[in-house]
Amino acid sequence: MATEEHKRLSDVVKETHLSLRAECRRYGAQTAWERHMARNDVLQKYAASMQKLATECWADNNLNSRNGTYCRMEWIKTQCKDYFLNGGKEKYDEREQDISTKIILEKTSDEDRKTQQEPTHVNDRLQKFHERKISILDVGSCYNPLSVDDAFDVTAIDLTPAAGVLRCDFLNVAIGRETVLSPDSREIHQLSASSFDAVVFSLLLGYMPCPRQRYTCCRNAYDVLKSGGALIIVSPDSKHVGANAKLMKSWRYTLSKLGFMRIRYEKLRHIHCLAFRKCRCKAVATRWADLQCFSEDEEKYMSETEMFIPQDFQDICPQGRQEDLDKYDETELVDVFSELPFDDEAPSDL
Repeated sequence: MATEEHKRLSDVVKETHLSLRAECRRYGAQTAWERHMARNDVLQKYAASMQKLATECWADNNLNSRNGTYCRMEWIKTQCKDYFLNGGKEKYDEREQDISTKIILEKTSDEDRKTQQEPTHVNDRLQKFHERKISILDVGSCYNPLSVDDAFDVTAIDLTPAAGVLRCDFLNVAIGRETVLSPDSREIHQLSASSFDAVVFSLLLGYMPCPRQRYTCCRNAYDVLKSGGALIIVSPDSKHVGANAKLMKSWRYTLSKLGFMRIRYEKLRHIHCLAFRKCRCKAVATRWADLQCFSEDEEKYMSETEMFIPQDFQDICPQGRQEDLDKYDETELVDVFSELPFDDEAPSDL
């Protein structure tokens, strides 16, 4: 069972999310985020609580492969290694090449046409990751947990960084030709485009108070990833695998339109775990979305520029539309970080 300290720390996290979402509804997303960024005491308290939860309260659970919390960091590390070191990237290089040969585009840019017409020699393009480290941008890193693995070269960023983490507001960071640091080298002012093998969002998207901000984070991830790079997303959800399946499908749709191909999805006890690939040819990624036939009910969740979570439908649905959408318990509003388990009960089979 959770200790009183565990519950206290969890309450700090949940209350921070509730406050941010309430201000988003009251003032609008941009103003709410600016107000949030200006409260350094709140940011520091939140960061300290998250670090203590992860390093102390969740430590035992992380050693138990039957517990859903085990997967969060281990799942991320495993996916990165499988993709870059164990043949995954080569597999999807070939799959993308096969799909691109089947696509007949009525309208395309010169760049896309050139990509499709030129033969792709996969073996010539493979990067030998075993000879170098996998470059990872860990967004909302908290305390840089991925740095303990020698396979990774991690750039860890957060709003209120701990040691070894750079300060950066990824939602509003500039992206250009090179990375630009502050004079004291503790803050990132600009990130270099197409420079990372992988971008990690571990419990990040639920932090954002509105659907458009979540999309903006994913768009920024697309811009800083190398072609063929991986976006790894872990998002909290204690419900069974089918409860929020429509939302996960809508994420896939949005990211497909952005240029990502989904290559892995798992629903574990408290979290959704997803891996996407930045396609070399965007038409390969959008093909999945273009081939979908959504029901009238599913259409309500699909957007090219917004990514929804269950709490949005309690905050932003117009009056009268709520009954047309899936109903969510009141507890969902305070369960945005439901990865925080309050017992050590074994997970049910999914």
